[in-house]
Amino acid sequence: MEPHAIVIGAGLAGSSAAERLAARGWRISLIDRAAAPGEGASGNRAGVLRPLPSLDDNRLARLTRAAFTYALAHLQALTAAGLPLRWGQTGVLHLARDERHAATQQRVVAEQAPADGYLRWLDREAASELAGWPVACGGWWFAGGGWVDPASLCRANLARHGAAVQPYYRRQVERIERDGGCWRCFAGNGELIAAAPVLVLANAGEVRRFAAASHLPLRRARGQVSHLPAVAGSPPAIVVCRLGYVTPAIDGLRCAGASFAVDDDEAELRATDHAENLARLEFILPGYSRHFDAASLDGRVGFRPLSPDRLPMVGALADATAVDAACAASSPGELRRLPGLYLCNGFGARGIVWSALAGELLACLVDGSPPPLAADLVAAVDPGRFLLRGRRQRRAAGGPR
Repeated sequence: MEPHAIVIGAGLAGSSAAERLAARGWRISLIDRAAAPGEGASGNRAGVLRPLPSLDDNRLARLTRAAFTYALAHLQALTAAGLPLRWGQTGVLHLARDERHAATQQRVVAEQAPADGYLRWLDREAASELAGWPVACGGWWFAGGGWVDPASLCRANLARHGAAVQPYYRRQVERIERDGGCWRCFAGNGELIAAAPVLVLANAGEVRRFAAASHLPLRRARGQVSHLPAVAGSPPAIVVCRLGYVTPAIDGLRCAGASFAVDDDEAELRATDHAENLARLEFILPGYSRHFDAASLDGRVGFRPLSPDRLPMVGALADATAVDAACAASSPGELRRLPGLYLCNGFGARGIVWSALAGELLACLVDGSPPPLAADLVAAVDPGRFLLRGRRQRRAAGGPR
């Protein structure tokens, strides 16, 4: 009998997990409250694909480097298969914030000696020529980076092994429970939507409604993107970043942004946020924003699931009730897990770069294959890390463990 898993959530996290499991021969029941894939936080017109180097090559730098490389291969494979993916490998220019940051960027390139095709440093003149607009500083050039339409990536993921994925759209899971070796997902009226031995929770901030995941320190970050009317062929023809980003023209519009407000639940567009995005645009491309009026712009608001350390949460869900004074675990790998229950979540603003590798890691953990990351990075994204941190903090404060 083919293995069977339920995935709740049809955004970047859920579609990536479903695609990687389906590639291994799993049958997937995909449940989402929306009418189609990628209608939540994954519904923006375009997201940016680039890594995030650091001088000390920290965990975030290593994770985004591995994820960037994996994402490129994944996007190219989807394109080669003729799937409905929209993206542009235009390259990404990440301008320095100031002269001090420019010096740090140059040190990263000098000391780490990355391949030219991955990363190189450009001075202000070369950066201005590439952007097609005068810029204030030089910066990093990621020739392999670009923009991706996230909803199209969700659709392509689910179409790649279409026969293996059974979607249940417009269905809200109100309750999950484990019974007889299976996880069961119920609608609000008590109807059973699906049952399977494995359940993957990839439904962003909604995951905390389930008791088994209520301990997770996920927060919602509101992001507003501004849509700027654009003539095809007008600069920039690449993605340019500097404490914000602006994309090339895509179907007559370019995306600029984005705001980032934690625990802000306002779903409507705000002119003040458009004004902030235009200020970011001015910082990126001086003089560019004068052509736009914040009061007349359109855009989109999305709510992204965010973890306290800005790293994703990927792996088996730990049993929070077992983490007390008697728990001897000193690392996430030693925690007791809830059988068959997994998490793929907390991508924040980096869903484009992280989702493909996160789906592969999740699938490896589910079927016991060797993970695609070093052990310390697997531990760094383990959802159980927050249970151990909470216990350490309580011990330090002299409170109950």
